[in-house]
Amino acid sequence: MAEFDDLINGALDDFRDAEASTATFAPGAAAVRATVKRRRTVRLTTMSVLGALLIAAPIAAFAADPHGNNPPPVPGVTVTTVPAPEPASPSTSPSTSPSTPPPDGRLTAAQIGAVKVTVPSFGGDWCPTTQVRLATARPGLGKPWVGKVVHTDLDGDAALETAALVLCQPGETPASQVVAFDRDATGNIVVLGAVVPVSGTAKIRDISVRNGGGIVADVTDFIACCGASADDERHQQREYGWDGTKFRQLAGPAVFGDPGRVTDLRLTATEVVLGPVVDGRRSGTVKFTVHNDGPNPSGRFRVSLVNCSFACAAEPRAFDLWAFGSYDAPHAPLAAGQQVSETVTVTVAADFTGGTFEAILEAVGLKDTHWIEDPKPGNNQVTVRIRAS
Repeated sequence: MAEFDDLINGALDDFRDAEASTATFAPGAAAVRATVKRRRTVRLTTMSVLGALLIAAPIAAFAADPHGNNPPPVPGVTVTTVPAPEPASPSTSPSTSPSTPPPDGRLTAAQIGAVKVTVPSFGGDWCPTTQVRLATARPGLGKPWVGKVVHTDLDGDAALETAALVLCQPGETPASQVVAFDRDATGNIVVLGAVVPVSGTAKIRDISVRNGGGIVADVTDFIACCGASADDERHQQREYGWDGTKFRQLAGPAVFGDPGRVTDLRLTATEVVLGPVVDGRRSGTVKFTVHNDGPNPSGRFRVSLVNCSFACAAEPRAFDLWAFGSYDAPHAPLAAGQQVSETVTVTVAADFTGGTFEAILEAVGLKDTHWIEDPKPGNNQVTVRIRAS
């Protein structure tokens, strides 16, 4: 029977080879589905091969037995008369039992940091995320680390995986995301994807296990630093998990600020064309327009002029000027479909040859100065060109 033992062992070796992989990341929900499907497909294929070998082995052995004068048993009859198999003993390989649960995906931060992994990008090349080792404590600027791990069902297979809060700090405060980790059948660490992606408006401060699978993320609108008070942070509890197709938010607030005031405010501006020299100075004007392109009335708003000191007024002014409203007194809300314009004078020295400055739009609450999210933040800032002629 040695040749059949070799066949069975060969099948198990093929299974182990097929399961082996490095801890890499394939973006998107398709990667998660492929990981789960591959795990089940490899098991099913192995079971089919082993089943065929185990049926063939007694037939061949019977034919080779010199004492056997009866014809070989019919496989179908044999299968139906054999009692149901006993549960696999602890010493049995998990890959040989169809009832064995998926591999244990519970990992510590140290275990994750012991191998090279590829995690989703933080939104730029300032933080390496391809085949890197994640530190277990804050390592310094531009290096990713694991801030916390929790163990929960992340892919709907009833087994536990690992959700890790992964951070990287480009400057004053860190960027953050929650990444799903698991093990394959051979014990290798694999990356399933981003449970909570990096966001410019929601900073992840903590994570915990969600009832029924997934995680609860404690998010804030900003991280207090540089003299700001932590009491000014707004905290929300947002729930994330697998919906059968992809990772997404399952419950909790989706935006900061009054949802009824979330709308697409868009800022536009003309360029500044300087006039003739008068008393050693030249002046021109810029017209700013705020458009409400969204479905809802806006909150109050303000437009600040940045890097425009000694230019955006007839006399020298403070570093930040306001085209609409001010920090403490924002402009009145805009109804959906409406727009409003404001003209600002720019005055420069006679020998000025050209340059630019920035204008930034921000919506805030009706009764406070906490900002309200904009679904299209990319059109909330403009660069204004100043040219001599």
